[in-house]
Amino acid sequence: MKKLSVIVPCYNAEKYISKTLDSLVNQTLDNFEVIVINDGSTDNSLNIINSYKEKYPHIIKVHSQENKGIAATRNVGLDLVTGEYIGFLDSDDNASYDMFEKMYNKAKEKDLEIVVSNFTWIYPDSERLEKEGPYKPGKDMMINLFAVLWNKIYKTSFIKETGIRFPDGNRYEDACFLYCLASQVKKIDFIDESFVNYVQVSTSITHTNNDQVKNMITVFNIIYDYYVNKGLFDEYKDELEYIHIKFFLGNSFLRSALIDDKEDRVNTILLGWNLLNDKFPKWYKNKYLKSLGGLKNKYFSVVRRWNIMIFAWLYRIFNKFGV
Repeated sequence: MKKLSVIVPCYNAEKYISKTLDSLVNQTLDNFEVIVINDGSTDNSLNIINSYKEKYPHIIKVHSQENKGIAATRNVGLDLVTGEYIGFLDSDDNASYDMFEKMYNKAKEKDLEIVVSNFTWIYPDSERLEKEGPYKPGKDMMINLFAVLWNKIYKTSFIKETGIRFPDGNRYEDACFLYCLASQVKKIDFIDESFVNYVQVSTSITHTNNDQVKNMITVFNIIYDYYVNKGLFDEYKDELEYIHIKFFLGNSFLRSALIDDKEDRVNTILLGWNLLNDKFPKWYKNKYLKSLGGLKNKYFSVVRRWNIMIFAWLYRIFNKFGV
């Protein structure tokens, strides 16, 4: 058995995939594999991947398929792994050479189900360190986790036992996977180092649109139903309510408010707003909101008290003038 399997989905990533694979084949960990899944790329990605397979046959495995999307591709990766632990890396990101050795050693030392590290956002002209944790398993994890896959490793047997998969055909699949997983985790620990450089190819706010919010709603319906079907809803109601608030009144709402097309903007905002109020009509009483201090607390209070569209209009004006 390999110590670790790293799943790398790849779709038209010829500009970035070499740097990603360089960071993986030079890992200080021994006896691991990198499973690169070519998801129907139409550029030169597959040729680049195959060149790495020829040079590093003991590390690189390649699987090619017709385009299925990121969620289905990651599920294929889960079916192909032979490692004791699983890691993920996107085809435009890169990892420090000692990442997986340090994370694997931490996992083995304490027989952990998940190990979490910090990571760094890479923007065109800047970078920002993001610290994740520490937090406890369960409810604390639900509230505080960053819904990204690639700064963590996961015990393969644990993932298989939970039966949790990525929702096929949907974006935000990492949020769905992690928020469902949070209720099952018992053993988790943290390394206070940044190992992954997460490259922001574009930071344009216009990337939020009606279809993306619909997609997010689908994912959050899956999360909601998971907790209901597992008989965990009552236990995790406050936490589920809070993550709905955070997503649909947080970054998603603020980005939606900046969409130029008025009809698209209104429809996009109302999609999230209506979902939140339908599922959690008393969301404004959430205990985690009450514990927020300063501007965050005031923000959610204002959103609740004002007409949501008036607030969106004011936010657009403030943003336009840099207020």
